[in-house]
Amino acid sequence: MKNILNHSSVLPYCWYDTRREKIALQALSSPDAVSVDLIYGDPYQYEKEPGGTNWVWRHQEKELSPQYRSPEQTLWRVELDVPVWRRLKYGFRVKTSAETYYVSESGTLPYHPNLLDHIANFFLIPYIHKVDAPAVPDWVGNTVWYQIFPERFCRGDPRLSPLGCLDWETGEPGHQTFFGGDLPGIRQKLPYLADLGINGLYLTPIFTSPSNHKYNIEDYFAIDPHFGTLEDLKNLVSEAHRLGIRVMLDAVFNHAGSTHPFWRDVLNRQEHSQYKEYFHIRRFPVREDGPQDFETFSFTPRMPKWNTENPGARKYLLEAARYWIRECDIDGWRLDVANEVSLDFWREFAERVRREKPDFYILGEMWFDGSPWIKPGYFDAVMHYPLGYAIGDYFLKKQISAQTFSDRLVTLLSRYSGVHSPAAFTLLDSHDTQRALTAAKGDKQALRNAFGMLFLLPGSPCLYYGTEIGLDGAGDPHCRKPMRWDPAKQDRSLFAFFKELIAFRRKYSELLNRSAILYAPIDGLPAWDIADPEGRKLFSIVYPEGAGTKMPKILPEDPILRTGDPGDRALTVYKFF
Repeated sequence: MKNILNHSSVLPYCWYDTRREKIALQALSSPDAVSVDLIYGDPYQYEKEPGGTNWVWRHQEKELSPQYRSPEQTLWRVELDVPVWRRLKYGFRVKTSAETYYVSESGTLPYHPNLLDHIANFFLIPYIHKVDAPAVPDWVGNTVWYQIFPERFCRGDPRLSPLGCLDWETGEPGHQTFFGGDLPGIRQKLPYLADLGINGLYLTPIFTSPSNHKYNIEDYFAIDPHFGTLEDLKNLVSEAHRLGIRVMLDAVFNHAGSTHPFWRDVLNRQEHSQYKEYFHIRRFPVREDGPQDFETFSFTPRMPKWNTENPGARKYLLEAARYWIRECDIDGWRLDVANEVSLDFWREFAERVRREKPDFYILGEMWFDGSPWIKPGYFDAVMHYPLGYAIGDYFLKKQISAQTFSDRLVTLLSRYSGVHSPAAFTLLDSHDTQRALTAAKGDKQALRNAFGMLFLLPGSPCLYYGTEIGLDGAGDPHCRKPMRWDPAKQDRSLFAFFKELIAFRRKYSELLNRSAILYAPIDGLPAWDIADPEGRKLFSIVYPEGAGTKMPKILPEDPILRTGDPGDRALTVYKFF
């Protein structure tokens, strides 16, 4: 039998929304499905047929609405009040143009009412426990992030700078070069970020390390002296909070740096070191430049991999995670190489940090599907690189069609539940990729279009430093250029665009995070409708791929948002409420 509907009674297809006291169910269908109805009730509630002796299951029906739609698939969603007895069994009736089917754990069958008489022909939620429900911090979905690579953002206190720093304006970034950016410099520029509309600040690692990127940490309990002091970080976070900006730091619990004292002890004392079990040693003697002797991040000898199953190593790392929350009141951790650390470690990590701060944000670095980590008691979100790739392939690189983009969009947005999607860290570039403007080959209208779409989708979008003023750059190290602070070297019209886009996003973030997104071309132009849960159109997004394209007359005369001049391939948003 053809599989026309995919569903299971676990995340991301089923969840309990504790804030709204709703049970949400969603299912992904082929384009054959015309409508989907939920048949549901308590698994134990039966009653006699009127005037008869047979017992029949007492149930109700409710129609599902399309949440995301492309030419090739539709994600359907329905919400129910929490049942009185907190139990639910259910199945789906799916209508196509030619046939009606019933979908349950038993598979897809031609629909017949008698199917409801067999215990196997259902999905089941045995009991709805609040403690098992997914939840993310309320504030994340309303946040627009700004990522800073501290060594390259602003030199606030030249006395902190390493010897041999390159000229901020003329120096060329390299893997071993320094420019002298620091925490006082970031603090000095907080008014700039507040003016832009930013309310979330993400800093790559700031702890003691010999490198410019700091992902090879030497001391997890100290600020790198070239960045500042503990007081500098406290002042930065305090001032950011005063301006309404949350602060997320970057943690590396997959590997240490080769200068970390525990690792130096292993190299010096070999099998007699008290820290030998803190790392994954394959054989002795351990040679510093021999990754075949020990496990590392990638094959990088300067990054020996932590053994997070070792109680001593685990205690050390978990204490570091808590320390910066207690000392500086940070609001989130971005976790480097998170998918190479055990789920068992992350479970205890999440429990410890949320004990310090219940609304703390836990974000994992992932380049692929992060579903195994997105569940109660673990991460709130992952970095949604796949979504950025899809947007980039269509708007920046122009390598795929609108239909293909829309299909990828539905696949990616369907990966996470309606609770987790608003917390997804969405981005187009970062310190690990080429910059978005470079991906667009310098086409700033393409850049505007791509970010316009990103900011209209569910998630917590991020801007990489300098994008708002036209900073470009290929992959590492060129994507880590120093920020340009000379107004004459900044694209101020681009800054004005991003300021408007961020204001739009923050105004409508709650609406955009819950709305349906349906591919709906207008007069041959790629277009997407954004609708509320009841199906009412809220916005229409139209993308005139060719310059000089005229907008259809059926649209409102004045758009609420346009990413460029009329007729110049500008993504345009129309409001219907």
